[in-house]
This record gives sequence, C-alpha cells and structure tokens, in this order.
Amino acid sequence: MEFQSHTQESTFHSPLEDFERVTETVEVREDPLTGRTARVADGAFVMPDDYDIEAFVGDDEGCFFCPDMVGDATPTYPEWMGQERGTRGEATSFPNLNPYGSYSNVVALTETHFQPMEEFTVRQFADGFGAALAFVRGARGHDAEATRASVNMNFLRSAGSSLVHPHMQTLVDGRGTNEQRTLLEASREYREAEGSVYWRDLVAEERGGERWIGETDGVSWLAPFAPKHHRHVVGVLDVDAAPAPDDAVVAGLAEGLTNVLASYAEAGLNAFNLALHLPDDEAMPPVINVIGRAVFDEYYWSDSPFFTVLHDEGVVATPPEEYAAAARGEF
Repeated sequence: MEFQSHTQESTFHSPLEDFERVTETVEVREDPLTGRTARVADGAFVMPDDYDIEAFVGDDEGCFFCPDMVGDATPTYPEWMGQERGTRGEATSFPNLNPYGSYSNVVALTETHFQPMEEFTVRQFADGFGAALAFVRGARGHDAEATRASVNMNFLRSAGSSLVHPHMQTLVDGRGTNEQRTLLEASREYREAEGSVYWRDLVAEERGGERWIGETDGVSWLAPFAPKHHRHVVGVLDVDAAPAPDDAVVAGLAEGLTNVLASYAEAGLNAFNLALHLPDDEAMPPVINVIGRAVFDEYYWSDSPFFTVLHDEGVVATPPEEYAAAARGEF
C-alpha cells in the first residue's frame, strides 16, 4: 500500500508582501485505492469569525418532519414493508416523497426541530441508522436485484439540505452511484491482486499512525491520506455485510459519529455530510465517510466549486494528519 504525494510550487509577486516575490506550495496526494488525487492548499476553506443562524433554524412552523405533522404529511410504505412507517426511539422512517431511485427512504432523526451537530446523542444516531437499515433489509428482501445501498445525510443548507429538521436519506437499487461503483470495483481489483481486503489492510496500516483516530464498538476510524473534502473521516465497520438494526456495531457507528461531529464543532464548523456505503460484497465491508462543510450562515460560502463538482478533485486546507490529531481527542 503506497501513499504517494508530490509538491507543486506557485511563484508570484504578492500585494500582501509589498509585491515581493513569494512562493506558495500545494501538496498533491494520491488515494492508494482509487488513484484519485486531492490537493492540500492553504486558504482553500473559508471560516467566518462567528455566525448566527437562530432566526433560520428556530422557525418550525409547517415542518412536516416534526412529531405533530409527520404522521399526516409523509408517505407510507407499500405492503412489502409490513408497516406504514418505521419507528425507533425518536426516529420515524418513511418513503421519500421525491425518490432518487427504486427504493428511496427518509428517516426523520429527532423529535426536536433542530439540534446543533455537537448535541446529537449516540441513541439518536443509533435509532436513525437502525431505522435506515431496517428499510435496506426490507427492500433487499423484496427485490433480490437491489444489491447496492447507502445511508446518507445532509445537515444544514451549506451541506445541501433543504430542511432544517435533521434527517437521513437511504437509497437502495441495483446500480449504485458513481462513487459506490468506483470504490467497489477498485476494492475487487485490490482483492484479486493482493488476496486480501483493502479496507482491512488500510486499518492495519494506519493503526497508531498520524492519521489514525480511534475505535468504537466494531468500527475503526481514520483520516484518509487523500481527503475528498474538508476534515474527511472514514469509519470501517468490522462486519462483512449490512448489519442488523440492533447489532452492536450500529451503536459503535453512532458513538464514533458523535465524536467526529464534536471535533468538527470544536473546529468551528456547524454543517456536515455523511454517506454509509453498504455493498454486501466480500471485497468491501460497510464504510462510512463523514465530511465537514462550509459554515452555514445567512450569507454562507459554497465549498463545492469546479474542483469538486466537475473535476472530482478534493481540495482541502487542513492536512489529514492535523485534523486526525484533533479528532483523536474526542475518542
């Protein structure tokens, strides 16, 4: 397993230094599995001095994910799920009114209309993941060709969420997304070439190193060598397939996620995305990716420029070794 990088230099006369000649460096790193590159560039992430979002997040009028409306304003499952909606703790699960594929699901995560990301509890995430995994199991039981699944979350508008109320989205179909296909194909190629599972080898290689973050029940957490986005954290589950909703690893997943979000909040962030890939393939275990997003405020900056949306190139300001050390303190 090789961790390859090289440095590029940019030289110019800077107005910040009285037009003296300066040289700035950019590190280009290559992901050891896929070969996708990422750039570590100073100034690539804009942080406001402070923010105030209370006026936006405090208005719950008409929110159809809140407890007094969720039973009347959200769809119900078809007969094959065996229930109208799923419930686990505070979480309520139901079909996506605007589906993204054959089996598209939403989990309203909390009864409260808004919680800052550092205030989510392990129980809330465990119930949310459990509800999503129950839908995955139901969809796959109904359709044997629905082999690709993911559980995803956008939190606040700067992370792509149209609603304040915390919620997850689950997608199950027979095709998967570009990212799912890329990761699975590369994982299969690695297994064929090396006779082992890349993700297990990655955990063994990184354990105790600069990018190692920690462990929770059945999940290993680390910062990837070539991050896809800001403060990218990866969790590798110690199971071979999608866990059952009540498996201990689900609680471990929830605990680790709350730790990661605590480290994001400590760094001044307030928005994030996550994607839990559930390939059910011997070459790749379930893997969760978590990233920090631009701080949400009234006039927030979009951190999805041409690099990320058209070139699939990660551009980050903080090296993974640095933010891994900060996250490690939360575990």
